[in-house]
Amino acid sequence: MSQADSIPTRAGQYPNDHCPLCGGDNQCANSAAGDAAAGPPCWCKSVQIPEAVLDCLPEQARGVACICATCAKQAAPTTVPGVHQIVDQGQRPALQLAANGQRVLISLTGAQVLSWHTEHGDVLWTASEPKYEAGKPVRGGVPLVFPWFGDHRSNQELPAHGFARSVDWQRVDQQVSQVTLQTSDTEATRKLWNHAFRAELTVALGETLGITMTVTNTGDDTFSFEQALHTYFAAGDVHEASVHGLENVTFLEHAREPEGEWDHTAALRFRAETDRVFQDVPDELSLHAKTLGRTVTLHTSNSRSTIVWNPWPTKTARLSQMQADDWRSFCCIESANVGDHAITLAPGTSHEMSLTLRSSQDDP
Repeated sequence: MSQADSIPTRAGQYPNDHCPLCGGDNQCANSAAGDAAAGPPCWCKSVQIPEAVLDCLPEQARGVACICATCAKQAAPTTVPGVHQIVDQGQRPALQLAANGQRVLISLTGAQVLSWHTEHGDVLWTASEPKYEAGKPVRGGVPLVFPWFGDHRSNQELPAHGFARSVDWQRVDQQVSQVTLQTSDTEATRKLWNHAFRAELTVALGETLGITMTVTNTGDDTFSFEQALHTYFAAGDVHEASVHGLENVTFLEHAREPEGEWDHTAALRFRAETDRVFQDVPDELSLHAKTLGRTVTLHTSNSRSTIVWNPWPTKTARLSQMQADDWRSFCCIESANVGDHAITLAPGTSHEMSLTLRSSQDDP
């Protein structure tokens, strides 16, 4: 598409008073929505917007939001090929990677991968009532877990899963369809976890989606931490989904209402609330989403723990951003180092954990 009238605004689906590229005011949005009282037709009905600009639109904005006049008249905000500086659905600073007909959206809030769109649809899952707010993660995509997993063991008032998902990250490097984001200790993080550190997240899009998390001890004292890429996968119907590669792997089940019994030698199926922490896991797992006709392969490096999670209806009712039936359409497979596999870093040393995702459509 190349005409702006191909992207009318529909209220309630995307913030229609701001441009989805720069976050600036979009004064024509009301008239684009077809409101006769708003004045003359939208200015952009008669202009040609470059394809390169339209290609930068976040997936959630396609077909529902208007680009402002400034962005429409300029070249796409591209710094290197395949990297675009945009805003997410809450007007927060974001980056979009593009390659091979795929798009990945990354928020600078928490360095969170929000979506991965391929020709076969979205591989990652987002809750039905997502909130794109400053200092808060969205339920979906790939929130980061650092420096502790779950509730803090000695102080229940500290945020679950640590603070990395809530702080602002900065872009420090970029290559073709690849960016590296970074954050480090501040006075605020020291009040939560009194250590000097630097954390980097590199996201690279090609034939696969690669995510690498590197943590460096920049202080004078040794510290230990836990970490996870809390990946939400679209599963279609979770009853028909299965996780392969964890057969006979040791785990602890943390669900309140778990399945009564199961075959440990078979692929993991979802029959009740599931919250299993596996240790000493293999480097390759796969998710078979039968109703989507899709298999996602997860290949990890330096990840010795895996968490498989689905809240089922009872817990879903207690969770934010979710509607009652959301549990049916996703599962989490988290690449991690937690518990007995927490990482200990001496001063000046680093640890790198990586995840490579490959999505393929199953043969009919």
